[in-house]
Amino acid sequence: MLVSLRAAAAPGPRGADDGGAAASPAASPAASPAASPADDELASAFAAYHTRLGPSPDGEPAVIRTLQALAYATLGPDRAAARPYREGEREPSPARPLSTARTVSASGTRADLRAGQFLRVVNYHNTPLSWKDELVAELRGYAREFESVTVADLERFSGTGVWHKDRPGLLPVFYEGYRDNYEVAAAACEEAGITGWFFVCTAFVDTPVEEQYDYALAHRIKLVPENPRAERIAMSWAEVADLHRRGHVVTPHTASHALARTVRTTADIEREVIEPKRRMDRATGGSALCTAWLEGTDWTGESAADQALLDAGYRYVFGNTMVRRLPG
Repeated sequence: MLVSLRAAAAPGPRGADDGGAAASPAASPAASPAASPADDELASAFAAYHTRLGPSPDGEPAVIRTLQALAYATLGPDRAAARPYREGEREPSPARPLSTARTVSASGTRADLRAGQFLRVVNYHNTPLSWKDELVAELRGYAREFESVTVADLERFSGTGVWHKDRPGLLPVFYEGYRDNYEVAAAACEEAGITGWFFVCTAFVDTPVEEQYDYALAHRIKLVPENPRAERIAMSWAEVADLHRRGHVVTPHTASHALARTVRTTADIEREVIEPKRRMDRATGGSALCTAWLEGTDWTGESAADQALLDAGYRYVFGNTMVRRLPG
């Protein structure tokens, strides 16, 4: 997907136009200049796809369909090769504030694309051994055209609003914390010379091996024939720590693959928000700054779960249409 990179405004009254965003005109996506002609082309392509795929109503489902079509055209197997940025094509300074708009709209997403304030994210789940050659080839193709993105790169990009490398960035993201993500996907990333991002359901890792198959079925964790009931399906904590040591990004995806709307009580928050980060940080010796909900719910600052993400120390929430930098 091509997803907006936005900053979260401090929670406040929701407005009619932008959902309560406390943004100055300079921070509005419409006010940001194009980062490059290539970004302007992407914005134009988004508008064309949106007209064909569902401009009315102009809500999140239509934007998601449009982003999926745009991602297939620009990141899929038949894509035209991405080219490096040319000298003088982008302004290295001054920094451009990210949009703080809370609502998802076609106009806002198009403006983010035109301003170059977006991320290319390729989502993976189960990665069995039989897919390794195909995965390596795919990741090598991405490595030829795109730059790896580290957490430090994301911090710099979100802080300045300007992408700082010579080629566009791309994040391969592996969800749930499968054993084969460790054994197959991480090795494939390393063969391709690219940084992998691993979003791990921490309770899946903690589930006894003999219960992991049924746990996966009960928590919308997809299985393939190469995941037999009798064998370990989830990563171990030693493998989580090893991924971190090898330079990949390892971070929680809640404990039990939870939906944001189901996390309401103090016990829910402790289980799905607070303890996963504590558990991850203890295993890696680092500080996990990113998270994501099942179904990619965005951060609005309105729920107890949203506040808990701040209290836990997360900096970014990955969603269906954007990566949101949290306040503070």
